[in-house]
Amino acid sequence: MAIKYFMVILIIVSFWIEKPTFALNAVASIKKISGDVQIKRAIRVFPGRKGLILNDEDLVTTLSTGKVTLLFRDGSEIRLYENTKFVIEKSIEIKGEKRGFFHNITLQIGSFWGKFVKGHQVTTIKTPTATCGIKGTNVSFLEKDGKLDLSLSEGQVSVQNEDEEILLNSGKMIKGIARQGSISDKIEDIPYRVVIKPKTTLEIPNNGQTSITFSIQLMDIKSRTNLERPGIVHLTANIDKIEFPPVVLNRRGFADFDATVLPFQNTDYNQLQLEIVAVMEGRTMMDVGSGYTSIRFKVPDNKTKIIKIDANTGGASE
Repeated sequence: MAIKYFMVILIIVSFWIEKPTFALNAVASIKKISGDVQIKRAIRVFPGRKGLILNDEDLVTTLSTGKVTLLFRDGSEIRLYENTKFVIEKSIEIKGEKRGFFHNITLQIGSFWGKFVKGHQVTTIKTPTATCGIKGTNVSFLEKDGKLDLSLSEGQVSVQNEDEEILLNSGKMIKGIARQGSISDKIEDIPYRVVIKPKTTLEIPNNGQTSITFSIQLMDIKSRTNLERPGIVHLTANIDKIEFPPVVLNRRGFADFDATVLPFQNTDYNQLQLEIVAVMEGRTMMDVGSGYTSIRFKVPDNKTKIIKIDANTGGASE
């Protein structure tokens, strides 16, 4: 038995030695911030600001008016809401044929929404209640009064407490997970979702700026009727040349807004389509799944696509 145990450890160690890895010091940055947000680094406490680089072991605290969006090196994005304590425990980058990241995060209390990049990261999120394994995922968390709520719009999340481990699939939510007891009997369908659609054509300017109009509404998934509920919408895009105004749904659950379009760089054209995610902000909106829309665009003749050639197989990819 001892020999088998040793061999398992040896295999694991060998695997890590074969792949070059290093711990990241600068692991994320503040993309967007409002209200009171504090950063604790070792014994120092200082206010957060847009563009601030965050390191391993930084504690991010949002106070009663604070909200902050964190952008990780792999492109993953986390939006912290009010009265939240969030620790970036450790991030490790693996370099090789396929670049990847391992993130270990702790949610001490509060709520956040996260969009985690598929195929480029493995993230573990610990709370006082449970441990969650994140794959390519669009998910919301709320840790409060010794209970954990999750709402999963896309991807998969493994959830484990002291008594059970389950795999949560997209379109599902869980309310009231405790440190002990069943998890599976708390799974239910997300009843509502955001619907976002473009109303005008995407025109990418060579210089200056243009705009594109979108409509947003809330929908009851089962009845496919409009949900009348006001709220703040958080918007994010895969191309940073799209700038969104503050968007608030009216009492009927509707809003139209114009997004600003700035000139694209060559690397932006490699995306081939604009992808936008819309999520309702705050802990009271866990029952509303996020919305998604995509708009394909053509690459102008004077722009260059980047083509990657696999040296081993000779295969090409954009």
